[in-house]
Amino acid sequence: MPEPETEDRRGAATAPVLPLRLLLRFADAGYERRFIRHYVAFYFRYAQASLVLGVLLIVGDFLIDHAIAGHSTANHLRLTLAVPVLLGALAYSLLPRARRHWQPVMAGFIVTVAVCLFHILTRIDAEGGAGLQSWVGVLNLTFLEFYCFVVLGVQFRHALVSGLVILAAFLFELAVHAGLSGPQAAYDAYHLLTLFILAAGIGWWREYVLRQEFSARTALEDSRVAAEQRALRLAHYDEVTGLPNRRLFAALAAPALERSRRGGDVCAVLHAEIDGLDGVNEVYGRGQGDAVLAAIAQRLRACLRSGDQVAIHHPVDEAGMVARQGDNAFTMLLSDLGGQERASLVAQRLLAAVAQPVVVEGQALVLSASIGIAMFPGDAPDLLGLARCAEQAARAAGDAGGGQHKFFDEALNARVRADVVLTAELRQAIQAGQLCLHYQPKVDARSAQLVGAEALVRWQHPVHGLLPPGRFIELAEQSGLIAPLTDWVLDAACRSLRGWADAGLRALPLSVNLPASALADGRLPDRLEELMRHHRLHPASLVLELTETMLMQDVDTAVEVLGRLRAKGFGLSLDDFGTGYSSLGYLKRLPMSELKIDRSFITDVEHGGRDSALAAAVITLGSELGLQVVAEGVETAAQSSFLISRGCVLQQGFFFSPPVPRAAFEQMLRSGSTLVAGAAAAA
Repeated sequence: MPEPETEDRRGAATAPVLPLRLLLRFADAGYERRFIRHYVAFYFRYAQASLVLGVLLIVGDFLIDHAIAGHSTANHLRLTLAVPVLLGALAYSLLPRARRHWQPVMAGFIVTVAVCLFHILTRIDAEGGAGLQSWVGVLNLTFLEFYCFVVLGVQFRHALVSGLVILAAFLFELAVHAGLSGPQAAYDAYHLLTLFILAAGIGWWREYVLRQEFSARTALEDSRVAAEQRALRLAHYDEVTGLPNRRLFAALAAPALERSRRGGDVCAVLHAEIDGLDGVNEVYGRGQGDAVLAAIAQRLRACLRSGDQVAIHHPVDEAGMVARQGDNAFTMLLSDLGGQERASLVAQRLLAAVAQPVVVEGQALVLSASIGIAMFPGDAPDLLGLARCAEQAARAAGDAGGGQHKFFDEALNARVRADVVLTAELRQAIQAGQLCLHYQPKVDARSAQLVGAEALVRWQHPVHGLLPPGRFIELAEQSGLIAPLTDWVLDAACRSLRGWADAGLRALPLSVNLPASALADGRLPDRLEELMRHHRLHPASLVLELTETMLMQDVDTAVEVLGRLRAKGFGLSLDDFGTGYSSLGYLKRLPMSELKIDRSFITDVEHGGRDSALAAAVITLGSELGLQVVAEGVETAAQSSFLISRGCVLQQGFFFSPPVPRAAFEQMLRSGSTLVAGAAAAA
């Protein structure tokens, strides 16, 4: 699971700045802390070894002086005074928290050792030995300064203070006890100061080089860590909204559900699908669509009270239990609900939050959401099952019009399961030859003569029997099977036309319904033309029926594709006219050859009123535009007579014949009329 970046590492996101000055220090405080930790870790073992070395050198001085000068009280102070100080420093370094204050403590120890040694050398001078005033004193000062600046590994700022104190102590002892003249004291002080500057310069350069190496190595390490963190974030978070993705949501929700299971608490999984977001992407572009999605995500996070969300310790904030699950979908896990009422209140708050206007390029847009709710443990025992149930409920809410929430129930689950099975069977049915066409005649109601027919697909299911198109067309559109299904229907219709022509039956135009996705394929005219050549048919023998709602989705594309189809000779029929939202201006642009009055206007035409007025208006409009007008859904003689009286003689419906199999329709072709129409004419 991804870890959040530490403060120090965030501070080092940019290249560190090292001002070139006496007291070396990185400009960024976080980076400086990282360097100090690295510095202490790098020199700690060396510093412990240098303390041991210091003990050995002092003991060695003691032994040499003892061998040369014999027993001396002052020399014995090396063992009783200086060595214990170094051993104390070594013991301190073994403490668990020694590294926290290593720098100032070690600087203090080295100053203490220096004062002790200067006191010892002064005592040796008093006993007539080679002490502070001899080369031994200078040698000890040199050792102490380099020990302070270089060997012990104390950071330069601490070493500088210690070195100055050591130099001052030496000069003080030299001035007080040596009895040197002014020029001699100045001469010695000059050389001692030169020695101090040399040691300090070496110590400064050592730390400067170490800092530069640390910067280069750390920059490489930070870039690697940043790449790893980005990879982890991309693996667990959505890049657009910053919310956890499906994988992280599952990892966070699983322990929360387990706690609820042990405690007997009620949880809920909410699946929210944002309605209308696809339209935002199409109109304003993907970038603006992502901005809208991010804004909605922030609303969802702010909308959920902390008590509604899962209380879980994880490296993201509490709102992390809102996750993005798909292009337009979010999932939330609510805990300690007590019942469905609380989940319903939360869903209503979410719906209200989504419904707040979103400003896109100065335009206020209002979206809605469809929310499905699955309760734990009643609806499913695990997160996977809960998510599936919530998605099903959200789809049901969307099918009901959107902008609402629905709870999952078993009846919904049964319908979804049946649809899933039926979709899988439909895929096989297209290939296995289980589909067939039924034909509903179009007649001239005055003479009951056949003038055409509409081909309607049926599915001869091996278990459920003959299924009408309303049972599987929508499933085909949702599952992407509508394209192969349409190809099958067109080919089957052309085979029927070719078969009737070869049998010497009367040639009548056959209508086929096209789905909304057909006009999006610019290759449709060429594919249909190739189909005509393959079956040796004239394009006029095939009439393509399209609804006005599907044409209005993209009028310009529809006009362009339909114009090409009309130029090739295909008939074009505008189906269900009057039920959509098209304008008469658009109707004038569409190159249609036929207008079909929707059955909803036919039902009560014989009783007068608005239905009869609307039907008469559509008939007049079609005639004035030079279109062939067909009334569909005619079920009674009274309806047929009214339509004839208004000039609509081309009719289709159960009054004349329901959709019939191919064999029955071929009998109608041979007789030239439907059975019902023939009986009516004889009467």
